[in-house]
Amino acid sequence: MKEECGVIGLSGIADAAPLAALGLHALQHRGQESAGIVSRHQGSFFFHRDMGLVAQVFGRGEAGSLPGSAAVGHVRYSGVSANSPANTQPLLGRYAGGEIALAHNGSLADGERLAREIVERGALLQTSSNSEIFLHLLAQRRASSDEEIALVLAEAGASFALVALLGDRLLAARDPWGFRPLALGRLGQGFVVASESCAFDQMGATFEREIAPGELLVIRADAKQPRSLRFGPENPPQAKCLLELIYFARPDSLLFGHTPHLFRLASGKALAREHPAEADLVVAIPDSGVSAAMGYAEELNLPLDRGLIRNHYVGRSFIAPGQPARAAAVRMKNNVVREVVRGKRVVLVDDSLIRGTTTAALGMELRAAGSLEVHLRIACPPTLYPCVYGVDFPNPKELMAHKHPIAEIRSILNMDSLGYLSMEGLVGISPPEERQFCAACWNGEYPAGSRP
Repeated sequence: MKEECGVIGLSGIADAAPLAALGLHALQHRGQESAGIVSRHQGSFFFHRDMGLVAQVFGRGEAGSLPGSAAVGHVRYSGVSANSPANTQPLLGRYAGGEIALAHNGSLADGERLAREIVERGALLQTSSNSEIFLHLLAQRRASSDEEIALVLAEAGASFALVALLGDRLLAARDPWGFRPLALGRLGQGFVVASESCAFDQMGATFEREIAPGELLVIRADAKQPRSLRFGPENPPQAKCLLELIYFARPDSLLFGHTPHLFRLASGKALAREHPAEADLVVAIPDSGVSAAMGYAEELNLPLDRGLIRNHYVGRSFIAPGQPARAAAVRMKNNVVREVVRGKRVVLVDDSLIRGTTTAALGMELRAAGSLEVHLRIACPPTLYPCVYGVDFPNPKELMAHKHPIAEIRSILNMDSLGYLSMEGLVGISPPEERQFCAACWNGEYPAGSRP
């Protein structure tokens, strides 16, 4: 079960649910299949969850009917786990510790083992998402105190960034390796947590800090400051997901100590130094390749133009569910501006190359539009290995670079040349003391010890 989702939580804030809906709009890029919000008012939960985009699920004022000053919300992309209403989050449950509503971003690398052990102890699983594992671990361990909850989180392993309402508490936590992002903000006298800081901007909240790897924040309704507890192994290697910085995160967010736009801009400059091209024009594959293309063009003093126009009413093909849907999305979402690329040697820049669906189609379309040459530049290393920590490529057979050497990829994609940014070039963007990233999909080294 691989998920790349967005979570949000609010405490001590009037009309928490409508504000949560605003925040989920800002996190829509992280999941496009379902959305949900649970609020707490006078000791009771109120919820609305459904399949669809945030605007579809909450477009008729549904969030306004959820009372209370605390809420958690979720936008979901199912990955390998089933795309069904049963998996829509936040998940609700009741156990000895009280009634709980939980939203989770990530994928537990040991999820199959944990689920099997939970079932053997008598649990009845109702979803195919391993987010449910947290509920059963809490229930079977009868975890109610902050310290007991921290022990359950340590048992879960990696990866997760989660928020939950339990009694009078808002809980927020990241796994000890820090794979997935989670940030803390302030809004008036209350607190907000979200996968990305862009959600704070949407709500009018201010960014305070990132929640640390292996940190559980306990935010009580009347508390002036959250309580912080640490859990998990001592000093595990930090493993912030580099794909968050180069692809998933919104360019205007702040996470892992970086603004993604500036990180991607620097990756494009590094790519240009490693793989320059004799060309007339740089064209970005929109939208996630734009920042890297800007850096590439700036470094080589080449013009950057909009040779491709994206239809923003079509979702991101990488996170469209299933290969047929991804292929259809590619055909619908980009169109070549013929007058821009005709008669030009074009450098096509993207942030990553996963399955190659989008890139293969665009190469053919650029040539059909009259481009003399098409040179492909990718602002990260070749993606060779599956992810077990929450990004949707669990099957190595789907990965273009796993199946073919670079020379073959260039031929398959019908490019005149192909260049990938090296691992050294990508990691070198950060200061030496901050170069603690997960690069398992490129180098096969799995920081939390679990391998596919």
